[in-house]
Formats: sequence, structure tokens, C-alpha cells
Amino acid sequence: MKRLFFLLPLLLQTAIAKPVPAGLFTDHAVLQQGRPVPIWGTADAGEKISVDFGGKTYATTAGADGKWQVALDSLTATAEPRELVIRGAAEADTVLLKDIVVGEVWLASGQSNMEMGVAGCSDAPEEIAVANFPLIREFAVPRKGSLSPLETVQGKWAVCTPETVGRFSGAAYFFARDLYQKMGVPIGIIHSSFGGTPAEAWTSREALDGDPEFKAQAAEQIELMEKTPAAIEAFPKALAAWEAENELVDTSNEGFKNGWAAPEFDDSGWTTATAGFTLSSALKAKTGGVFWLRKEVDLPAESAGKPFRLSLGHLSEQYDTVYFNGVEIGSLGKAPPDFYTCGRAYNVPGDLVQAGRNVIAVRYVAHTEKGGFYESGSRMQLPVADPKSVDNTWKIAFEREFPPVSAEALSQRPKLATMKIQNTPTALFSAMINPLIPYGLRGAIWYQGESNTNPAKLADLYKKLFPLMIGDWRTRWAQGDFPFYFVQLANNGSVFRDHRDSSWAVLREAQSETLANTPNTGMAVIIDLGSDVTIHPLNKQDVGKRLALWARARTYGEKALVFQSPLYQSHSVEAGKIRVRFDTGGSPLIVATKAGLDPAKETPQAKLEWFEIAGADGKFVWADAVIDGDNSVVVSSPGVPAPTQVRYAWATNPEGCNLYSKAGLPASPFRTLPKNVD
Repeated sequence: MKRLFFLLPLLLQTAIAKPVPAGLFTDHAVLQQGRPVPIWGTADAGEKISVDFGGKTYATTAGADGKWQVALDSLTATAEPRELVIRGAAEADTVLLKDIVVGEVWLASGQSNMEMGVAGCSDAPEEIAVANFPLIREFAVPRKGSLSPLETVQGKWAVCTPETVGRFSGAAYFFARDLYQKMGVPIGIIHSSFGGTPAEAWTSREALDGDPEFKAQAAEQIELMEKTPAAIEAFPKALAAWEAENELVDTSNEGFKNGWAAPEFDDSGWTTATAGFTLSSALKAKTGGVFWLRKEVDLPAESAGKPFRLSLGHLSEQYDTVYFNGVEIGSLGKAPPDFYTCGRAYNVPGDLVQAGRNVIAVRYVAHTEKGGFYESGSRMQLPVADPKSVDNTWKIAFEREFPPVSAEALSQRPKLATMKIQNTPTALFSAMINPLIPYGLRGAIWYQGESNTNPAKLADLYKKLFPLMIGDWRTRWAQGDFPFYFVQLANNGSVFRDHRDSSWAVLREAQSETLANTPNTGMAVIIDLGSDVTIHPLNKQDVGKRLALWARARTYGEKALVFQSPLYQSHSVEAGKIRVRFDTGGSPLIVATKAGLDPAKETPQAKLEWFEIAGADGKFVWADAVIDGDNSVVVSSPGVPAPTQVRYAWATNPEGCNLYSKAGLPASPFRTLPKNVD
């Protein structure tokens, strides 16, 4: 028996573990055609590994670190399901992957507009019902951040069916569907996106450190991220002590006891306020306190019994508890870091939603009279046919006022400087891109930028950050300048016609400059697909189609295809007018409008909108603009006899901008500067 115990540790030490392929290699995977395909994983150090695929065997030995890799010979596209077999030293140490096909693989990345699923897109029920495309497949990378590079990823390849497609990235799915219908080969999408994230989070530390400005910013924010857990842990106790010292403690919920959340409560005696109010403006308050809001909303019959997500917008320095038809649906604020800044959105269960009258009630706690509410009714995501029909009025009343807080006391309120891991420079590259390298790709599609628009300085920095990120990915994949096609920001938010500057416009300009200066890139212009209601355009069908146009023409060589939107090319001053010339991609300029999923419709009698002109003083005025020939627009204004600058759709939401090519693609926004004049 002693001899057996002596031998057992030796047997355990010499036992060889089954080889483990990298997480991207699962059943139903799509491998890239037309180039050597890396297959890699881990095993015991020194273990001999063989990989069988397509009638060939590839052998290697795991290194001292346990890592192994082979490269399959260049493959030909096939829909024939094959097995990928990975063998270790013993026959039992075999991994069998089934239903492997060969075709075109694209990486789809970015923030929430790439993340948004097919289930949230226009005509979702109809699209889902017909999504029977088993040769379109998606690998969804789990959302995760890390301050150090990770080498593994968990997930699996999903085959596109009506049961699975609702969870596929909408933009990526419609891109893939268009390619599949044109090419007839398997299309694989590796979907790696995370809502509300900046480009620097998707860029490696080494790349950021190559630029002094980005290096300093990354170091500062990474240090803040490292300190965040301790700051969050200490914050509640410190804030509670400060509140107690200044008699700002939220006690019992008297409003709820008095029925203020109930649908039948009579709030006719309450004050009416229009969203965008504070306690000071709505109730003439000079202190903070506990206050309630109530709003009646009329929902259509088809909404009854169906859940939805209610958005109450971005709030800072307030607690909230939200009720729908008298039932609490959520609360936020007391747990750090939500008190200082957080967007409020809550799931409303279907059993609370009824046709006709429904009541939203919200209980807020604010330390000062600056507390309030700002979200417009059209952006609350209520399940109505026309979001713009929802007004901005609420009923408001105090439950209890707090004592005044002196400036000195307010200055002593605990601060909470935190960083979210997903917003930290390098964190998403480390966790959601690095583990994917060097999987064989054809190229990448990218939908991001909203999170780099504020403050305005970030939008301007995007001009060098975005190309830096693209180059970083290309260098690490070592596949040359692979195609990188991206989406220019849509129109979004309130419409202002007052010639104000816009960080969104600056970021679109940065995207245009990336297109012009970075090889093998393409830009899908969607300035006609957004709205003032949501930052997430529902029409991802046209987003995918416009991305696919670039791939079909530039990557796959489809001839006689107009794939690019009209792009500013040059301008010149001619007798008090400015002539702007466009690169139209071979399709004449037209005036047109677009509604929903329908193609753009030419409207030759309509006036061109959103052209502005300025003289040496830099003061812009609205201009008359006329198409003159296939590729130029002549812009003028009697108020600017000596123009030097012109711009088009230079606004966060230039709703109604209507310069198109005859191919139905909208012109990209642009501005000129005096030094650019021919």
C-alpha cells in the first residue's frame, strides 16, 4: 500500500491533459478562405499535437509555456460541414469539433450601435421570421474589461436561425446577409462590442504609449481605475456620515404611504413642469429635498401585456425610486458610483402594461435645489407608435424639504472619482480583442464614436486616435492592411438651426479624414438614418447594406457598383459664390428624401437644406445651394458677398439634410476653411 501511495504522485505528474483549443474554435466555426489559417491552443509543455482538417494533418509540439499553434494551408470556401480534429499524445486526448465550414470571416466591433441586436431593429418580427441562413454564423465575445492582456475567450459559434438571430448584432447581421446573398459562401461574424465605450479602450497600451498625449491620459485613467474599488467601498459610509451631519438623511417614504405612486391618486393640485426643470425653477425651492414626479401616458392596445425598458435619462447627485401603475420597478443612486452620475433606465414587466392610461411615478432625493429632471418624453422609449407624440410635462410636488446646505458644507461632500473598466484605456483591447488574435479574418467593420464626442477635445483627438487604433489592430493581426469599414455617426438629438458648433460634427470630420488618409478603409454615411428620439437608429438594415457596398466593391471586386457616398473634394470662390465639388463615386448628385426602410426618393423641386456660408468674419448664415452638373453644388447668400467658407450638415442633428447621389447614398457632412480655397 505504501508503494502505491509513493507511485501515485508520479502517475499524476506524468498524466497528459487533453489539448485545449483557443476559445474561438468550437462547433459551427467559420474559417477564413484564401489564406493560411492559424489554429492554436494550450496543452502540457512538450506535448505533441496534431490537427486534422480537410484531409490534411498538421503537427507541432507545445512549447515550454504550454502554447501550440499550426497554420492550415490556404482553404477554399465550402459549405460542406467538416470535422476539425485536435489530437494529443494519447488517442483519448482528442478534441472533435463538428460542422466547421470555410468562407469569409469579419470582426464586428464598436459600442452599443454595433451591440444592438436584430430584435431591437426595424421590422424585427418580420426579419427574424425569415432569418433562416445556417451558413451565416456569429461568435459573440462576452463583454469584459481587463487591465492586462487576456489570452482566452469564452463563447460559441451560433448558427443563424429565427430562434437565434434576435441576439445577433443587427448591423453585423445585415452586413453578413447582404454578402451571403451576393456571394453564396459561409459568412462568419466575430462580434466583439460593448455599449458606451471610447476608442481608447479598444486600443492597446503599447499603441497609446507611442503618443505622448495618449500615454499621459491612459496612465492617469488606468491609475484611477486601479483605485476605484477602494473608493467605491469607502464612499457609502462617508456620504452617510455627511448627510447625517447636515440633516439630509432620507427617512420614511411618506409619499408612498400617502398613495402618491397609485394610478388613482389625484395630483391635480400639484405643479406642472416641463422637462428640463430643477427644484428651483419648478417649485421656486431654495433647498433640496424629497420630491415626486407623476406622469400619465397613453399606450396603444398593441402594447398591453408587453414588457419594455423605460428611460428617464441622465441624472447626477440624486437618488430615485420608480413606480409604474403603482408598483415599484426599480431604484438607483444610493450604491456608488450611481449617486454622482448615472443614466436611469428600468425594465417594466409586461403584466403592468395596459392599453390606454398608465401612470409613471418617481420619488427623487436631492441634496440641493439643483435636483430635477431633464429627459424629453420622446426619448423615454415608451411603446408608442410615434415617440414624438409624448409630451414633456410632469406633475411635481415636495414630500419633504431639506434644511439649506451652506457652500462650505457642500464643498465637504464626499467626492467619488471612479473609472469604469469598460471606459478605461486598453481594457477592452486586452479582454475582447487580444484573445481573438490571430484568428483568420477578411477584415473588420466598426460602429463607434458617440463616446468620443464629449468633451469636444476628444472629438478632435479622434483624428489621430482612430487611425492609431486601426493600425494597432492591423499590426497585431499581421495580415497586412486588412479592410476596415466603419460607420460615420448618424444624426442624433435635438435639432438646432442656430449655426452652433458641434462635437458630433467634428467627430464625423475625424472619420472622414481617417477615410482619406488611412489605406483600405471605407465609411458608411448614415446622416439620414438617425433621429432626435434615440441615439440608436433602428434601421440597421441600411447600415449593414452600406457597409456591405464597400466590401462588395473594394474587397470582393464587384464591378460597376456605386459604393461610396458623395464626399467633399474641393471648392473655389466664383463671383461671390462658392462652388463645392464632390467625389460622387460615379453617380450624379440629386436632391432626395428618405423615409424608413424605403430607398431615398428624388425630390427635384425641393430646396437643398443645411448649407451654410461665411465670409472673413467666420459668421455663418443659411445659404442658397443649387446642384450644378453631376458633381458640384453652387452655394451663395446675398448677406455674404465675399464668402470664404462653406459647410454642410454641420450639426449634431441636421435632420432633413437632402443632398444624395442618384444611387441613393447621402452626402457626407463637411466644412471648409479659408486656407482650402482653390
